[in-house]
Amino acid sequence: MKRHSEKAAFTVIELIVTVFIIALLFSLSMPSIRVILGKADSIACVSNLQQIGLAVQGYAQDNDGNMPMIETDPSNPVYPSGSLTPDNTTPVGLYDTLKDYGITQKNVQCPSDLKANNYYLLKGSSYEWRPYADDEPINNPQVYFRNNPRNVSSSRIRICQDFSGVHNGRMNAVYCDGHVTKPK
Repeated sequence: MKRHSEKAAFTVIELIVTVFIIALLFSLSMPSIRVILGKADSIACVSNLQQIGLAVQGYAQDNDGNMPMIETDPSNPVYPSGSLTPDNTTPVGLYDTLKDYGITQKNVQCPSDLKANNYYLLKGSSYEWRPYADDEPINNPQVYFRNNPRNVSSSRIRICQDFSGVHNGRMNAVYCDGHVTKPK
C-alpha cells in the first residue's frame, strides 16, 4: 500500500525552475510584443485618418468642392478674430468642423499619441490640420510659392497628420485625394 506522502508532486526546486523559465521566455518576447502593439496603434491611427479623409470629401461635396477651414489649435488660432469660413461660421477645430460628416471623438485620437505626447489632451485632437489646405478646391488645390500659386496634384498635398512622430519617429498622414501614408 502506498503512503500518502509518496504521492507525485512538484518540489520547490522544480517549481522555481519552471517559474524562471516562464519569466525568461516572457522577457525574451517583450520587444516583439511592443513592436506588435506599436503596429496595432499605427493601424488604428491610419483608420482614423482614412475616416477624416472621407469626412473632408463629404464636406467638399457639400461646399462647392472646397475643403474646410479648420483651426489646428483653437486655443491659439491661426485665423484672426472675426474670420469666417465659406459658410459664414468662425473656424473651429477638426472634430467640431467634421462631426456632421461622421467623425467621432475617437477618430481624432491617435492611440500612440495618447501614450506619448497626448496632443489630444492639449489641443483637442491628435492630428494637425494643415492650414494651407483651407478652402482650397479638393480636386485642384493650389500652393503658393513666393506669391505665385501653382496647382499641385491632390495626391501630393497633406491635409492632416500626426502632430509629432509617435510612430517610431514618423507620422501618419492623409492627403487631399484621401490616401493615407504610414511609416514602414
